[in-house]
Amino acid sequence: MPPKLRYEIYIPTLYNDKTSIEPKKFRYIKNKIMDEFKGLSIHPATVQGSWINPKNNELLCDNCFRYEIVVEKTPQNEEWFENFKKELKEILSQYEIFMIFTEINWV
Repeated sequence: MPPKLRYEIYIPTLYNDKTSIEPKKFRYIKNKIMDEFKGLSIHPATVQGSWINPKNNELLCDNCFRYEIVVEKTPQNEEWFENFKKELKEILSQYEIFMIFTEINWV
């Protein structure tokens, strides 16, 4: 089997102003990924994260849900995730979204 990419997206529970992100936005994110790739894992326990925004030295802390998606390694899929990250930053009003991918071999 050819290698695949596993994307991990950490979806925050708070906007940068510390107000809660509405549940409808989590549903939108889940539905958008499912419509495109037909599969998704969402870890129910949140991951606590902190980072310092290099633009203003502000400390940001949040609890995030971890979404995992395994996809074919194609330029189209890589471009889709790059565009999706931009959309997430906009709809969730975030300075940044932590998103990584790892090449995996599926057994």
